[in-house]
This record gives sequence, C-alpha cells and structure tokens, in this order.
Amino acid sequence: MSEHKFSFWRQIAWPIHRNEVKKVLSMLLLMGLLCMSYSILRNLKDTVILTAKASGAEVIPFIKVWGILPGAIFATWFYTKLRSRFSRERVFYLMIGGFITYFMLYAFVIFPNSEFLNLNQFSDHLRTVMPEGFSGLIAMVCNWTASMYYVISEMWSVVVLTVLFWGFAHDITPLSQAKRCYGLFNIGSNMAPILGGLLANFFVQKFIASHADAHLTRSLPVLTLLICGFALAALGVFYWINRNVVPFEPHASDSYTESVKKSNKKRLSLRDCIRYISKSKYLTCLALIVLGYNIAINFTDILWKDQLKKHFTDPNAMLQHMNHVTIGIGCIATMGGLLFSIMVRRFGWTLVAFITPAIMIVMAAGFFSFIFFQSAATGLALTLFGTTPLVLTVYLGSAQNCLAKANKYSVFDASKELAFLALDSESRLRGKAAIDGLGAGVGKSGSSLTYQAMILGMGSITLSTPYIAGILVVVFATWIYSVKFISKEFKTKSAEAEAIA
Repeated sequence: MSEHKFSFWRQIAWPIHRNEVKKVLSMLLLMGLLCMSYSILRNLKDTVILTAKASGAEVIPFIKVWGILPGAIFATWFYTKLRSRFSRERVFYLMIGGFITYFMLYAFVIFPNSEFLNLNQFSDHLRTVMPEGFSGLIAMVCNWTASMYYVISEMWSVVVLTVLFWGFAHDITPLSQAKRCYGLFNIGSNMAPILGGLLANFFVQKFIASHADAHLTRSLPVLTLLICGFALAALGVFYWINRNVVPFEPHASDSYTESVKKSNKKRLSLRDCIRYISKSKYLTCLALIVLGYNIAINFTDILWKDQLKKHFTDPNAMLQHMNHVTIGIGCIATMGGLLFSIMVRRFGWTLVAFITPAIMIVMAAGFFSFIFFQSAATGLALTLFGTTPLVLTVYLGSAQNCLAKANKYSVFDASKELAFLALDSESRLRGKAAIDGLGAGVGKSGSSLTYQAMILGMGSITLSTPYIAGILVVVFATWIYSVKFISKEFKTKSAEAEAIA
C-alpha cells in the first residue's frame, strides 16, 4: 500500500494501515514500558549518587569517564557474546532479567547495608592525605555501591533502549514501514516519561504522607518494584509479539548468520572517521553541532546537579523535583515532535536549527548570572521573587535542563537527520557513522575529562564555574557558526536534489 492513500491529517497523526495496527501498537507499548522504567531509574540513580555519604555532583564526571565508558564497552562485548550463542528472543529475556535481578538486589540487600559495604574508613583516610580536588574520585571509589548502581542504571539506556529495542525493531520492520512508524515510536518514547514521572511522584508523595521518618531507604524499594513491574510487563509484551506478530512478518529473520554478514561490512576506524569528516566542511560543521550540544548539556547538567545537592537536603524532595523535570521534558518533547514538520515547512531548516542553541544560551545566561552574583543578587531575588539566589539558580537550571533535553529529543535530532538527507548516499552513510558514532561519546567524555582536570586543579565545581562559562561561550559561538554554514549549503544541496528529481 502506498502513502498517498492516507489523508493529509492521517499522514501526520497515524500513517498506519489496518493490517499493521496490531504490530505498531504492541511495539509502542513495549517502548513505552521500557522508557517508563528508565525515566524513573534516571532520576533515582542521580538521587542515590548525589545523596551518598561525602558525595556530590563532583563525582559524576569521574563516573562518566571511568565507570560508564568501560561499562558501555563491556556491555556491548557481553551482548555480542550472548547473541552469538543464543537467539534474539532469549538474549532479550536474559538481559532484562539480569537488570531486574540487580535492581531488586540493590534495593533490598545492597542499599540497606551500604554503610557496611562502602569503604567509609578508607574514604576518611584518603581525604586527610589527598588534595580537596580528589574528592570526586574518592567518593566514586569509596561509595562503590552507589557508583555501580549509577553505571548499571545508565546501561539500561545503552543496552535495553538502544541495542535491544531498536535492534528488534529493525529486524521486524521493513524500510517502507519504518519511514511511517518510527516517528510514532519517537513520540511514544517522549510521552512515556510523563506517565513515569507522574507515577513516581504519586508513590513518593503517598509514601511521605504515610511515614513521618520518610527516607530514601523506604522509597527506593517502592520505586524499584515499580521499575521492575514495568520491565516484567515489557517482557510479557515482547513474548506476545514474538508469538503473534513476528511469525507473520516475512522480514523478521532471526538468522544470526545474516546479521553477522551485515555487520561485517567495511567499518570505519576511529582514524578513518576523523579523516573522512575533516575533508568535508559540511560534515565537520555537523560534527561540531553534535559536539556542541553534548558538551553544553554535560557542563550545565553537572553544575545544575551541584546546585540541587546544595538546595535539597531531603533525598525524596530532590527525587520529586527531578520527576517534575522529567514530566516537563516529556510534555515539551511531545509537542515539539508533533510541530517539527510544520515549523520546517513554514519557517525553514535554519530557524528550527537555531531553536536549541538559542534556548540554551538564554537559560544559561540567567543560570550563570545567579551563580556568579549570588551576594549581589540576594536583595534583588528577595525583593522581586521572595526567595534566595540559590533557589532561583536551581529552578533556572531545571528549566534549562528541561527545555534543552526536550528540544534535543524533538527538534535537534530531527533537524540533524534532515541535514544528512541533503547529502549523497555515500557521504550520508559515512558521515552519519562518524558523527553519530563519535559525537556523543567524544562530547560527553571530553567535557567530563575537562571537569576532572578543573576539579583536581581548583578543588571544587564552584571554583571552576567561571572557566566552564568561558568554554561554553566558545562552544555556543562555534555551534551558531556551524548552523549558519550548513544553512547555506543545505539550501544549495536541496535545490540541486529537487532539480534532479
């Protein structure tokens, strides 16, 4: 069936044929359950690490480099080993089952005994003999139970959402169908955090109301049961899809030999990727845009969490606040995803591509202003808003985090993919492999290493803030220049493509 049989509004809202409804709805439900688990898990892991003994936001750059990066490499290797021995379906059960087992073990065994398991005495000794700048590294090592929980929770995004779900979707979805239904999957993934955040807040508020001595020790098991409940429901949906959808899909081949053959196509090494994109200014600017976002969001995210640590003394209050941010991200990202095609057609690619950096610049200006001028802004904040600069900094940082991530999931990613479409097939294939494969990893690892160097040299995140702001000015300027250059080239290449067509 061809797409022209759909009406205009049907193409936008629901471009799905009747015989595809069962498959698409079940895949939407599967993704929604997995994303709801991660939306709760993402806030929970931040709360656990930020409220651990003698810990704070300064530990996050160390975990991202020395924990998450090796963890992602190991998880990829482990998945490949499992996939070479077992079927796709069995690997899905094994991986999800492993996560569920660990989360239950952590909530009911490890976390209640973390004081005994963590290296608290060793931590006290290290803090007396090592400079203050090593506090983040010491906290990561000595609070090893919280650090491991943070890393394994982050692997849910890497392994479950990226590898397991999208790998399964690619296996059972032909290209013609993917063009119509993958957009719906993205909208579903943006809506899932709304429900996840609302449910998490409901259980936390109900728990706080029923316990005078409410603490994370009590709320963590409740939220873990919710996470594992969603995960078990996802396993049930996956089982149903494999029994009622996959057998009727001619494209759903589970032959590992075929997938190995596809993966054995020539891959670009790290050196080849850098060399290839350096030869094209268009691709170089695209890479700089991706790097710019990941550097900027990582820098501001850690500073924001440092302010959260100072403001919220109650872990449950911090968790509730982060759940509200997650709900906001889901709402704004859903609206952005629905409006993206209309904005591109009416205003063009350039204006849409400027939305994300413009929002981040405006919000960052307010965020850093209240950090730099807290003493001078105290009277103004009390007079105009009836609160302190710290509170305003926390909520400005929350708004920036919410808007930046919502724009990333809706406008930023979509405009980036649209920029790739203006290239020829060879450049698109090689450039996308280089930029998507390296951009996020290099941006996050590079910014985390920069943070580490500043924390080690200056002693704290607060003292390094002016230098972070200076780096961000350079990053935003480069980002804007890259958008301007791509805009000119995009118009030229699009006109050439339309002329050929």
